[in-house]
Amino acid sequence: MMNYSCMLLCLLLALESSVVAVATTSLSIPRNEAAPQLTRKQEETSRIKNDALAYKGGESFDQRRIVHPLFFSSSMAALAGCSHVLCMKRFEVYAAMMTGNIIGLGVAMGEGNMSEAKFRLSLIGSFFTGTLCARSLESRSLCTDKQHHKVVAPIAVGIFAIADRIPDNHKKKLILLSAAYGLVYATANRTLNGTITQLMTGHLTKLGAAISDRVGNSRFFNYGTVTSFSILASFTIGCALGARIFMAVDQEKPIFTIIGAIYAVLLILFRG
Repeated sequence: MMNYSCMLLCLLLALESSVVAVATTSLSIPRNEAAPQLTRKQEETSRIKNDALAYKGGESFDQRRIVHPLFFSSSMAALAGCSHVLCMKRFEVYAAMMTGNIIGLGVAMGEGNMSEAKFRLSLIGSFFTGTLCARSLESRSLCTDKQHHKVVAPIAVGIFAIADRIPDNHKKKLILLSAAYGLVYATANRTLNGTITQLMTGHLTKLGAAISDRVGNSRFFNYGTVTSFSILASFTIGCALGARIFMAVDQEKPIFTIIGAIYAVLLILFRG
């Protein structure tokens, strides 16, 4: 069963490659219209930064990236969809999506269920703590030059692994999972310049506006539209695979450890 879970997660990443390929070919973007031309000052600033890195024996950020940003964002979205489904099926709460927990908190407070309200609040606080830790690691002097991803990756895997060893009926398991997801997605979203990969409403809104513009005046989709389309498709694939994994894999298996390891590999390769 463990081998079957690994096979399904590898299939998830393989499908991501297909989604990225479809997105980049079907929503084609001419080079001269995909992005604005850099000003002379911006080009000079970029050149100085790259020259400084070369002088130190290093490389620019773009040169160090092994994983393409579109593949990275799509993979993170697919893993988010998979995680949402697994958490909802197993625990009936979302460990990586705080909108659902905030709604649950409000409902529990309205119904006077203080025990449930405290639990929801603990999940929100745990996720928030994870985001604070991610930002703190980024700002530390020992994690300069965007190397904090290499620090976040093993920490996240460790938290996921510890959570997997806790029985499902213990609330501490979900609190640890929420902290791990907060750490991972705060790091990923920062890496993608604010692109959120675990929530879909904004991407659906952006895609609808882009289609409306395409029908109207614009002849081409911009790069942001391609990203939103790929994230939406990948998230849907991740949800479907999450449901399949839930049905096929025993709950005792360390599925969240495997997911955490994939997160770590993506973070390391993207900024490696």
